[in-house]
Amino acid sequence: MSYLTQYATQRLAPDQPRRRGVRLDERTLLNRPAFDGGAHVRVFVEDTSGRKRHRWRLPSPRLKLRIADCVNEIHLEFSVDSAAERENSLHKIETLIAALERFHTALRAEAELRALRESGSRTTPGCGRKRSQPARILTITKEARCPT
Repeated sequence: MSYLTQYATQRLAPDQPRRRGVRLDERTLLNRPAFDGGAHVRVFVEDTSGRKRHRWRLPSPRLKLRIADCVNEIHLEFSVDSAAERENSLHKIETLIAALERFHTALRAEAELRALRESGSRTTPGCGRKRSQPARILTITKEARCPT
């Protein structure tokens, strides 16, 4: 996913330096312009370094992660208000990143396989696999059963 960031990441106020009280505020478009239907990721992390305790309460930052496509939106909740919540929030984002990386790997393998099939290359009869296909793709697609 990070290779697309160079094309799509934008600060909400691109001409201005980071606003006071804002650690991160970005909206990243997920689709290329020809496919844009509003899909995006919105991230916001408040910077509480300038805030003080209020009546014995530590400042609690606003933390937002929203992922949207053209129809659906999900909002993920994060908190740093206790040790357990901090640990869980970091676990949640690390787990999400790991799942996205695995999805990216599998999607890339399927895209490469589709491109091979569309190219009209000769394939092994019955299995749909190209004879000179790289072992990497064979490993990923080994669960597919060849008809007997």
